Amino acid sequence: TLNGSYGFYGQAPATLMGDPVMRMVISGIMRFDGNGNLSGESVANVEGWGAGEPGAFAGTYTVSPDCTYSGEHAGDDGETIHFTGTIAGSGMTQEMHFVPTDPGWVAAGTDKKIQSAPCSVATLKGSFALFGEGTVTAFDPPAPLVHVGTATYDGAGNVTGSDTIMLNGAETPDNYTATYTVTEECRISVEITSDAVGVVHELGWIVGEGKDTEVHLIVTDPGFLFTEGTRKQ
Repeated sequence: TLNGSYGFYGQAPATLMGDPVMRMVISGIMRFDGNGNLSGESVANVEGWGAGEPGAFAGTYTVSPDCTYSGEHAGDDGETIHFTGTIAGSGMTQEMHFVPTDPGWVAAGTDKKIQSAPCSVATLKGSFALFGEGTVTAFDPPAPLVHVGTATYDGAGNVTGSDTIMLNGAETPDNYTATYTVTEECRISVEITSDAVGVVHELGWIVGEGKDTEVHLIVTDPGFLFTEGTRKQ
C-alpha cells in the first residue's frame, strides 16, 4: 500500500525531548519500497535557530489491514524515532497522518505522494493559493504570524505574488517576488524578497501532480518557526 516517494511536513507545536522544551518545524521526503523498508531526508528548524541542509535517515515500517501503519527510522546522528499513523486515499491523492510515539514528543505530520516523473522548475507553473502560519522568534516576545495570498510560478524559476499578513494581530498588505530551484526528486528551494518582511529562504518538497499539485515548505532562516504551503488554483 505504501510504495514510492512522499513529501512530508509537520511541526512540534508544544514540546519535544529536551530541557527546556522546544518547538520545531520540519519538511522532508520519505521513500517506501513496498516491502517494509524506508529511507529519506529531512530538514528542521528548531526554536527558530535556523536550518541547514537536509540530513538522511533509514528505517522500516509495517502496514496493518485497517490501513494504520507504524515504523522507525534513524538518522546520521544515531537518534531513532518511532512513529504511527493512518493511511487515507489512493494513487496520487494518497496521504498519511502520523505522530512520533517516543517519550517527550508532541508532534504531528502529513505525508503526500510525490509524482514518479522527475521534477524541474517547469513542474510549477500558474497560479497557486498561498497559506502560512508560525512564529517570528526574533521578536521579544515572539510574535505569531499568519498570511494568505497568491503565488504565480512562471515555470522558469520565478514567482510573483501578493499576500495579507497578520503579525501579532496587526494587518499588513504585502507584495513579493521570489526565485526557486527544483531537483529531480521534487525538492524545492525558494528565496523570497517581500516588501513587508525582507529576504526569506524556504525549503520543501512538491507533492501531487496536475491540478492536485502542492508545495510544502519551512522557513530555514534564524528567527522564524514557520510552515507554508501553496496549492494549484
